Amino acid sequence: MTEQQLKKRIYAFQFAGILNLFLGVYVLLYGGNVDPGTRNIMLAFFFGFAVLDFWFPVQLKKKYAEHMAMVEQARAQQAAGTPAEPPKG
Repeated sequence: MTEQQLKKRIYAFQFAGILNLFLGVYVLLYGGNVDPGTRNIMLAFFFGFAVLDFWFPVQLKKKYAEHMAMVEQARAQQAAGTPAEPPKG
């Protein structure tokens, strides 16, 4: 995955998170005509997915940084003439 693809994916998650937050706040403020049990499920759904939509980009950035560190380490080992270890996991 390139850095440009990573940015697009992060922006997509952030857009979805903002949308879920907006919908959750809308249900919270204007969802009074719905059964309270249904309203609570909708709130949990929207706010839960909003949290996930903001958590995933953090994890993507972390994995990308780890991957790039491994690539740089492999390049440094190759430049030094030592054989690179196969990646674990």
